[in-house]
Amino acid sequence: MDSESTSERRDIYAVLGSPDSRFPVEAPADPKEARRLKGGNSFYCSTALGGCGGELTFAIGDVNIPHFRHQAGSRCSLISSKTLADRYTHLAIQEALRAWIETMPGFSCRLEVSIESGRTDVLVTGPSFEVALEVQRSALSARNALERTAVYSHRANAVQWLYAFRDIDAYKAELADRGWSLRIWYGWAKKECRIGVSYETETGAGVEIKEAGGPLTDWDISFRGLDSVHLRKAKAAVERLRATERERRLEQAREEAAREAAEKARKEAARLRRIADQRAAQESLLRALQHTPEGLENKWPSSWPQLKGSPGQVSWAESIRARAVALLREELVEEWLPQARGVPVARWLALQSSAAFWIHCRFNDTFAFVQAYEHQFGSPWHPQR
Repeated sequence: MDSESTSERRDIYAVLGSPDSRFPVEAPADPKEARRLKGGNSFYCSTALGGCGGELTFAIGDVNIPHFRHQAGSRCSLISSKTLADRYTHLAIQEALRAWIETMPGFSCRLEVSIESGRTDVLVTGPSFEVALEVQRSALSARNALERTAVYSHRANAVQWLYAFRDIDAYKAELADRGWSLRIWYGWAKKECRIGVSYETETGAGVEIKEAGGPLTDWDISFRGLDSVHLRKAKAAVERLRATERERRLEQAREEAAREAAEKARKEAARLRRIADQRAAQESLLRALQHTPEGLENKWPSSWPQLKGSPGQVSWAESIRARAVALLREELVEEWLPQARGVPVARWLALQSSAAFWIHCRFNDTFAFVQAYEHQFGSPWHPQR
């Protein structure tokens, strides 16, 4: 087909009767049906779709499928255009909607109506209201859809988009935002137009997108727009889903609040235990000081308690404690550490029987022990000024 000249390329769409006709036809693949369609009719390239308006030859042979053909040398932009099928299908949908709407008592319909800076596909006029219907078969962003809806809303009571395909961004955004979106289909074989709704619903496998719909006669139009039993069921399913999701989020929030409260309580209990341990240690130290003779020569601990812990911990801790005791004994004679200041530290250390205390203290010198003691209990010694 690519090797054929432009004039020989085959298209299967045309309009019936005149160049400005709004009655599109598709060439049947069956030659017998094609001959019945051909009859005494004439077929044209649609000017409404930007075509040349030329009369088309309806070629029906025994080898090639029936098709319409421009005259030789035609430079029409619609010849084998990639959007040809979409344009003619869009026109067919518009006409199907118009024919359906005009069967309703008190309703009328106009196509391609200019509204300010835009032009709506189908403008429905009902008893004291108007509704704009947009048939979307090509790419459209969510932002563009919102902008056009705002323009049409200056005149129409309701604006509704009818999407032909799921991969249109505006359709995806609408579905994500409110949980449902209207769809439209057209079948050339039966020349039937159907409106449906895509909607979110929860199944055993999780959230799924389902579709429901039917012929145009299943639907009604009010000042709110299109309505049907299909749409009402879809909205009810979405509301149940959203209610379930709200309850799930509330339950998650309650569980998170309970976890935070439990963690806060745990931290507070740990803080209170630390305070209690510190007070117990201070009281123990005070009791030890009360039973110590008053002479300075007797204030140095006469014995050190047996360390508690695993054999490995005890061995490790004993070496650390021995080094600390030796340093403290040596430095008690230094000018910076008088006995009145150093002995209480030594007696405090004598009470530390946990191997873990010595392993984790990590003190490098005597002054570190003195600072640790005085940070916890305060300094009992104040040098004279």
